[in-house]
Amino acid sequence: MKQLVSILVLASFLSSCTQVADGHIKKSEHHFGTVEVGDAKSAAMDAFNDAYLANDMTGQDELFAENAVANVNGVETTPAAMMEGFLQGRNFYSDITNSDRATGTFILDSGEVYTNTWFTWTGTSNATGVTVDSPVQASFKWENDKVVEVNFLYDSHDYIVNMGAE
Repeated sequence: MKQLVSILVLASFLSSCTQVADGHIKKSEHHFGTVEVGDAKSAAMDAFNDAYLANDMTGQDELFAENAVANVNGVETTPAAMMEGFLQGRNFYSDITNSDRATGTFILDSGEVYTNTWFTWTGTSNATGVTVDSPVQASFKWENDKVVEVNFLYDSHDYIVNMGAE
């Protein structure tokens, strides 16, 4: 019995030596990076969204590289034109909010870095009085601490239908 207990203690000790250290994740074959929340890039994207909500995108162009590309629902434009278009939406909608926002930065093992943000956009049409909700997903690709590509995806059907004629 004493020998059995000794063997169990020794086996337990040896198996504990092969475990991954605290704070580290043992990567599976499908693991390809890490996700950070509350990092500087995520904070920059939250500030970008907050600037939109404040109807003042002043200084937000500094996030983008000189030749950055913006895609809104698959339509390519510049970040400046994208921001201008977002702000022009205030001509058609009021009481705009972003609820249930989640933002995180994905650092891939390949070295690529993306910050993604998800939220529900809500606004009340100035023309129809209808409150429109639309889930939004945005992805910002970073190179050298500048955004080189941004993609915003959302269902624009109800947004467009309720814009009305001003």
